Amino acid sequence: MNRNKLLTGFLVLGMGLSLVACSSDKPESKKEEAKVAEKKKEEKQIVTQDRTAKLSIVEDLSPYFTSSREGVGKMESMVKDNGSIIYKCLNEENKYELNAEIKLLSSSSAEKSADLQNSMYGENDEDKKYKPCTFEGFDAYSHTINLGTVENTRLHYYVDYPVEDINKVVSIEINQKNDKEKDTSDLEPFAKAIIKNMKLEKVKEEKKEEVKKEVKEEKKDENSKEIVGESSRAKLILPRDLTSFYTPSMEYDTIKGNQDKGNVGYTLSREDPKRTVSVSICTDSNDTLEEAIVFHNEHLSKGEEPFTEYTLGEYSGYRATRYTNYWNSANDTTYMYKLSYLVGDKNVILSCHVTLRDNSDDSTGLEDVMLATLRQLKVEIKE
Repeated sequence: MNRNKLLTGFLVLGMGLSLVACSSDKPESKKEEAKVAEKKKEEKQIVTQDRTAKLSIVEDLSPYFTSSREGVGKMESMVKDNGSIIYKCLNEENKYELNAEIKLLSSSSAEKSADLQNSMYGENDEDKKYKPCTFEGFDAYSHTINLGTVENTRLHYYVDYPVEDINKVVSIEINQKNDKEKDTSDLEPFAKAIIKNMKLEKVKEEKKEEVKKEVKEEKKDENSKEIVGESSRAKLILPRDLTSFYTPSMEYDTIKGNQDKGNVGYTLSREDPKRTVSVSICTDSNDTLEEAIVFHNEHLSKGEEPFTEYTLGEYSGYRATRYTNYWNSANDTTYMYKLSYLVGDKNVILSCHVTLRDNSDDSTGLEDVMLATLRQLKVEIKE
């Protein structure tokens, strides 16, 4: 009897030890997966959004990307005023820099964004054009180019990123500067780390209650020495007297300054022979020059010329030309510009045009008066 009790005790003890052994054999991988999931929840996010989508990405990409270069310090990140998300890695000793810029575009597809850029190179520069590709499971177009020298290289993707019932185009640009080793192996892994840790959500439209506001008509002070235009983005200021800084190459009967809400500019006119030149500047509603060009080129009327890359004096941007013929033989020639305009360390996109109306094709002085006006322009960006 005692002997049976003893055997039973050993059996119970053996089963207990067996259960302990089984519990200790549970795979550690599940615990690790849980830790990783918890870590991702705790990670700080950088967030930016436009009218239709919100983009979020981890603030610190260091756990997901490590530069192959020695001496590269801690990765920094920030959101620029225009909504772009920036990552930057530096080696201060030899000035090596690896940075990334991620932004949402207003384009309807990556293909349209790529086509716009490709149109600038013509048919004979196939090596410079964006090519279709698959990037981490997304349809995309990519382009790699040396910026002046092999020490400065850019890898750029336009990515189609479906979000519910819409398609967002995300621009991912990787720049490598002062690359003495001339090794571009960091570019693609950096881009992959970004898209793997990125998330897009559709912005839900909120119904806003209409608030009736008393609108007071702004009184224009014709005696003021300045003309002022204001938008939600900036205040534009010009001298009222164009001749105080510019002498036209032709004679005009009247020259006056114009201001209309967000627009400022000038009108130069004469009766014999009949000729009118009008200059107008306002801020563009888009956040970046690229977005502005994509938007306007996608909404061209039949036969209209698209905006193409153009430099006006010291201002870089894009230009399009419009021609209109009227029944009374008058002709309109309009140069339209989209320009980047720096104000300190900030940037605003200007929408400018200069129009000539006369019975000839003499466009003398059009760009001169536009450039002179830009050089006198004062811009105050609103916070």
